[in-house]
Amino acid sequence: MLQTSYVRYKYTPDEMSEDEFLSRFVVREDIFNDVFEDIKSSNDSNSNQHYILIGQRGQGKTTLLRKLQIEVKSDKELSKFLLPVKFAEEQYQIRSLCRLWEEVAEYLQTFYEDDFGSILDNMEEHFEDENYYLECFSYLESAIKAKDKKLLLLIDNIDDLIGKLSEKEQRQLREILISSNIFRIVGGSTKMLEHQHDYSKAFYEYFKIIKLKSLNAKESQEFLLAIAQDEQKQQIQNVIENTPVRIETLRRITGGVPRTLVILFDIFLDEEGNAFDDLLKVLDEVTPLYKHRMDDLPPSLQEIVHTIAINWDGMFTNEIAKKLRQESKLVSAQLKKLEKYEIVESESTGKNKIYKIKERFFNIWYLMRFGRKKDRQRVEWLVKFLVSMCDWNELENRGKSLTKRIQGGGLNTQYVYYMVEALSYSGLDAHTEKTLKNEAKKYLEKMNPKLSKELSETDISIYKRAKECHDEKHIDEGIKILESSQKRSGLLEGYKGLLYHLQDDLENAESCYISALEKGFTQILPGLVWLFCTKGENAPLSLELSKVIYDEKNNNRGDIYLYAYTLLWNENYKKSYAVVLEWFDTNKTTSKHEFTNLYLHLLLSKGQYYQAKKFFEIPVYELKEQYKPIWYALMTLMQDEFPHEIKKMGSELSESVDEVLKDIEVYREKYAI
Repeated sequence: MLQTSYVRYKYTPDEMSEDEFLSRFVVREDIFNDVFEDIKSSNDSNSNQHYILIGQRGQGKTTLLRKLQIEVKSDKELSKFLLPVKFAEEQYQIRSLCRLWEEVAEYLQTFYEDDFGSILDNMEEHFEDENYYLECFSYLESAIKAKDKKLLLLIDNIDDLIGKLSEKEQRQLREILISSNIFRIVGGSTKMLEHQHDYSKAFYEYFKIIKLKSLNAKESQEFLLAIAQDEQKQQIQNVIENTPVRIETLRRITGGVPRTLVILFDIFLDEEGNAFDDLLKVLDEVTPLYKHRMDDLPPSLQEIVHTIAINWDGMFTNEIAKKLRQESKLVSAQLKKLEKYEIVESESTGKNKIYKIKERFFNIWYLMRFGRKKDRQRVEWLVKFLVSMCDWNELENRGKSLTKRIQGGGLNTQYVYYMVEALSYSGLDAHTEKTLKNEAKKYLEKMNPKLSKELSETDISIYKRAKECHDEKHIDEGIKILESSQKRSGLLEGYKGLLYHLQDDLENAESCYISALEKGFTQILPGLVWLFCTKGENAPLSLELSKVIYDEKNNNRGDIYLYAYTLLWNENYKKSYAVVLEWFDTNKTTSKHEFTNLYLHLLLSKGQYYQAKKFFEIPVYELKEQYKPIWYALMTLMQDEFPHEIKKMGSELSESVDEVLKDIEVYREKYAI
């Protein structure tokens, strides 16, 4: 099972031992090789090429910088003269160019004391000099040249460092980079330097930019195997071999960002909550950074980011504009700014674009911090993840397993809350969900009463409220309750399908029925079959499903009829006749029954006149008396053989008979095989 210390290393590669780190470096090798070969091939006559690695947090910038540090130190030729100087990820203390050189000197004095044991001390002797600020680099350069060394400065978040320098210092730094070949820079940044494309800036088109792309499917698999502990490798290998689509789904959800990929995959493998606990810790750590990112945006852009982040899935420009009650042109212009800031990304779909938050980990953080209470928003990312990674049976097992673990106690309360809510919205069986939520509520009431109050309503409770509306003939209100709940259990989807069906909204009804069926809610099968019958679609499937219902022998008269009807539709006449007689007998009376009426219409539309006549003439059922318009419609169709029977019809029936004949023609086309 995962241990916290192991998980932390995923986000702080500098804390791993070199052997462990190198064994897990299996992606970005092409980028590393390009930069490393350039460093090895450089000589004194060449001006150094400086690099900036661009990628969102967790994309592997820090990992690449450490890889360069280790390989330079271990290379027999490079290590003789090239000294890697790797800065911490945050350099709060560097606020001027002079301070940068002092930090370099302090690093050399600390880590390369054999050659530079007093370099900073020697520089300190000049602190009081009037021109020290201008000459401090010269002191540093002279000391490095005296030892015939060169430096490789590895600077994470280099954009922040350069941003702290004054414009004059930025130009001084560029002049130094051009004129001095004692060092080169490889930096990391989460966004493109503004300088890179602004002609008036000091570093216009100066650095070679390398953008870190998302991991592809093969890289994702290799990466997960490389970072896994021994006991996890077989689990991951099984997933790769048996259900590789899960890795691909995970890759797409996470945007192919290594850090987010690992976090969510651990949550998928781990059933103890350890991985989720570590996710919460990492989210706490990045909160200042992400909050700063939002605070730096003007209010108009903050609102757009909020709208997209809360939605989780991508949104079209007009959808965003509708939410904000703004013109699409105005929103489109703002979205371009957010793309430039690397906060959102777009995907073209013809003339339109879909926008989503570029860094999915930032989106997870946003939802968990700002999603509405008792609402799907807060756990949307986790719902989408669980539903995409697990089939319905696996989700059921996870729900039942979590119920037992909650009863055992000792779980992190936030883990309990978020996982229970996510499973609740993922479509568990309503009774499984109720048991899980009741146990969670009892546990949280003791351990974290605030979270207990934030648990959403159970599906069974929602169903009861919708049913009350249905019973009172307020079907629209019932549908509204079910839709607004954002719950998708088989019970709620099936009941919503029924209500849509009652309103003759067959498209929505079918969608809900199928959704319920996918979640194991087979009680809706009769409704789905009857919907197909109503539409005159999916004849073979309707027969297959109605047979399943019939074979269950629930002694439901409607189920027997449904099987007889679909058999007739599929022109399995002999079997249909036997089953419909079973229905007649079970039903005891055929008097004015809508099912009988529909069956007789279908029978005539299929041209089964003689069989229809037999049914009508069975004395016990009295069909001839009960369904006179259909009987005389049949006699009209058979009048060449029975010319006198039609003469018995009263004139008052002629209009009704004509309607039956028209209906039969409609049926003939609708139910043609």
